[in-house]
Amino acid sequence: MDIGSQLQAAREAKGISIGTLAQRTRVPARALAAIERNDQSALPPRPFGRGFVRTYAEEVDLDPERLVRDYFAQFPAQRASDPVTLHAPERSWQPPSPWMGMGTAVAILLVVVAAAVVLGRRGENAVEPGTVGTTGLSPAATGAGPPSPHPIAQPDGAAPAVTPPPAPSGAITVVLSMSRPCWVAATVDGRRTIYRILQAGERETLVAQRDMAIRFGDAGAVTWTINGRDAGSPGGNSAIRDVRITPENAATVR
Repeated sequence: MDIGSQLQAAREAKGISIGTLAQRTRVPARALAAIERNDQSALPPRPFGRGFVRTYAEEVDLDPERLVRDYFAQFPAQRASDPVTLHAPERSWQPPSPWMGMGTAVAILLVVVAAAVVLGRRGENAVEPGTVGTTGLSPAATGAGPPSPHPIAQPDGAAPAVTPPPAPSGAITVVLSMSRPCWVAATVDGRRTIYRILQAGERETLVAQRDMAIRFGDAGAVTWTINGRDAGSPGGNSAIRDVRITPENAATVR
């Protein structure tokens, strides 16, 4: 019996469905099915694929080290020169066009000039210090609210600054930074937002209202912040780590 069939037989002997096993292990159901049919091409590259097989074996009470060794011994060794095919969607990168940079510079210049003209007109129409607008009335007299967070020209002619809107009260904000490639699967408020390899130097920001669940294929490759708090690294090198973050435990998760 091949290794995939052994795993399937052990799962069925325990009366566990693929869906239930996926919930317990947080390994996608299609990856578990690929393991059972010995379809290595449908699994992420090592060490992440090895972690999926090890997790499956542990859940059905089989020897994880032996199963991982025997499972991958079924396939020809992959040469270092062979390309690695990922089954998660990858964002393609293309070099920026020089016209894009020129267009950005022109847009910034137009914003600065327009802001300078508006501010100049306001200054000409002001009747006394402390008043604003073309009527000379203060914000309190006109009923105007606080200034909107639109771009404002900087004194030295720099690009206009934009104030980002504050995060909703009770939200969880997690920022992931990669020091080397790492497989990451993240589910935010019940919706999967990441399922791919993040490359060295990449940063991803996740914002949740209720909770988020994150699986790291190599926890030592990641540093993260939780609601602005430096949480260090979620684990050691090559460690697989599952983390669930809620508003209640966000201040203590590491």
